[in-house]
Amino acid sequence: MTLRVNGEVMAIERYAQFHARRFDQTLDLIRRHGGGSLIEVGGHPWAMTARLMQEPGVDLKATVSAEEISNWSDELPVTRNRYDMDLGDGVPRSFQNYSANIERTAFPVEEAVDMVLACEIIEHVTRAPHAVMLNINSWLKPGGIVILTTPNGTQVENPFRVKAKMPAYRPSVYSRHNYCFIMDGLTDLVETCGFEIVEANFWSPYVRKGGSNLYRALYNLGPRYLKNKFAQTLCVVARKVEDRDSASRLPRCYAREAGWERIDGADTIGDPSAIDIH
Repeated sequence: MTLRVNGEVMAIERYAQFHARRFDQTLDLIRRHGGGSLIEVGGHPWAMTARLMQEPGVDLKATVSAEEISNWSDELPVTRNRYDMDLGDGVPRSFQNYSANIERTAFPVEEAVDMVLACEIIEHVTRAPHAVMLNINSWLKPGGIVILTTPNGTQVENPFRVKAKMPAYRPSVYSRHNYCFIMDGLTDLVETCGFEIVEANFWSPYVRKGGSNLYRALYNLGPRYLKNKFAQTLCVVARKVEDRDSASRLPRCYAREAGWERIDGADTIGDPSAIDIH
């Protein structure tokens, strides 16, 4: 498939192949929980976005993906821009993309949706994953569904680990994955932001090679301890049960520091062409 977004050819073949099984499992979840109107958090490089655009029963209302990379991401404005997608089949497709720092800025979307997808996102957040969840809460209809996936923080490199392998969240400089969640920490974080857990699953969607194929056999044996140790991915499905603009309590994955709870509000969504960020 040749994918063009706003006229730019996206080289997604290797990325899409590597994540294909996770994409398939995620789409199965979306179907099982009813599909409907949907926002995808972290669309770029648009591989999953392309799958969503072709999925019957899914109405992709918007993506949330920062258009600018900055060392001072707190200063990123919130903008909304139309994106055109060409899958090479002659069918015109388009969606809105919101560009923002979703862990430091609370902002509205045009209309509330049935579902939000936030896959392989929350581990990249530098300081305030609860702010991501509170934004998602505000975008969902009452009873709406959020689907999250993230790497499993208790994988087999230390068979005795029962806690996350990184310290509690503190302000940090971005270094790709800033935190590795364990299942209890992830579900606790989600629950503090107005959600109830519907499913909490362990996945192993990625190809293993050589001796590590044994891990998949151990994972498939079934006991939770083995899934904790050998699953590659955590997947949580949660339902919105209340509107919240702040966490109900300090999540377990936090170490309190000054400013941890600060979230700025965006009253307006700008036109990116009218903003000088330099």
